[in-house]
Amino acid sequence: MVHKGRIAVIGLGAAGLSACLTAAELGWSVIGFDRSTVGADSAASAGRSKIIRFGYTDPFYAELMRDTLPRWERLERDTGSSLINRCGMLHFGVGGGSGTNAVIESLERSGQDCEVLAGREKTSERTGLQLRAGEIGVYERNAGMMTPASVFRALLARASALEVTLHENTAVSAIDESGDSVTVVTSNGPVTVDRVIIAAGGQFGRFVPISHINVTRQYQIVCDSAEPVADGRGCSWMDVTADEWYGMINAGHGIHIMGFHEPATVVDPDQPIDDAELRQSVAVQLQYLRERLALTSRQLTLREVRTCHYTNTASKDFVIDRLPGSSTVLLSACSGHGFKFTITSGHLAAQLACTDAPPVPRFQLSATSSKAQL
Repeated sequence: MVHKGRIAVIGLGAAGLSACLTAAELGWSVIGFDRSTVGADSAASAGRSKIIRFGYTDPFYAELMRDTLPRWERLERDTGSSLINRCGMLHFGVGGGSGTNAVIESLERSGQDCEVLAGREKTSERTGLQLRAGEIGVYERNAGMMTPASVFRALLARASALEVTLHENTAVSAIDESGDSVTVVTSNGPVTVDRVIIAAGGQFGRFVPISHINVTRQYQIVCDSAEPVADGRGCSWMDVTADEWYGMINAGHGIHIMGFHEPATVVDPDQPIDDAELRQSVAVQLQYLRERLALTSRQLTLREVRTCHYTNTASKDFVIDRLPGSSTVLLSACSGHGFKFTITSGHLAAQLACTDAPPVPRFQLSATSSKAQL
């Protein structure tokens, strides 16, 4: 059953904006709040480029992408936008059930075109990346990159068409749920609504402190090389052996992006950056990238370091669930791989808030408190 009323969405990252769209399409009056501007550098869903893929060692997320890709394609049609650069992606590492073999299996199950690249020379020519001895490369043809700025423009255009009201630079300090209504206390005064979705990224703990969800700080580097990499075409990549290293080659104007989901300490997103930690992370990433890029020269010029705050659960799954004893929905696209799914995670959150739909079992709060059973 679809209810009707007024709903507030706290946090206007890609997931929060997507929740606004679905709620509006369901007939609700939608008002959104963000303490900063949409797409600000501090947002987890901001940045130069994001990977979109079907290739996962966990087939659950390959299946989730089957639901997600048509939603992105619909947003492209609705707004006349081009959001996905299907430049291909290389998954590489050792074989085995939790490595490249698992990626191949999930790609085949989801009907995706892939090719095994076992030769070092062939891999470097195709993708600009070099494999180590014993590693296998799996090339996913229809994977690629998304530019967050383009995604935000499309989401905002669709929100405008649906008459969603958005308030940027408006902080929310409290949520008071009493009786049949909810009061959202903002820096511009209180607002009364019927439902609330909390999509505040690393700031979720200011509203709902939950012990098994934490925030860690990671660093992503942006650099360029002294010579062209491969044929200059873009390519996303991931080292699936540890599922920690990832990046994008030729992500526009000869730029290469890399991130490392290293074990990190839990932080308050507003606390100062540890300079020693940042320097160490950058040094490790540059060393890794110099080894992997198919270049005669190992010279890389560091252009930018981006700080990323990731919400994490023990299961590494997202949290999309109603809070216990409440109609308020928590939407947290966790663990650093959430951007590509935001149009679906926002859709699922809006369904929970606006209808009687049940939550996805793996996204329930109770399920994310322990490691996933794959």
